[in-house]
Amino acid sequence: MLPSEVVRAARSGNEYELYKALLVNFGKRGDKAYRYLKERRVKKYRDLFVVVGKEEYVVEEGVCTCPDYAARSKCAHVIAVEVAKIRGEYDEIDAFYIDFVKRK
Repeated sequence: MLPSEVVRAARSGNEYELYKALLVNFGKRGDKAYRYLKERRVKKYRDLFVVVGKEEYVVEEGVCTCPDYAARSKCAHVIAVEVAKIRGEYDEIDAFYIDFVKRK
């Protein structure tokens, strides 16, 4: 769950306010989350979200497959997905991720 300040900034549509709120509340992770959003790295498959970073990290119900999440329970990928949901800023892929991974 995001702090109310970040939620307000995400809903406002003001890029500066969003970046500032992410930076103040999450520091380096907030900066990375903002970059993921701006670079359109958040993908919504039929079954879950994926954030493309150094690798593809699966985010489902606030849990991420990246090593940072395992260590801290809040990573830039989860933050980016939560903000993307509020703003509707993600690429939708009309496929199940599990099917997509099988084809790789």
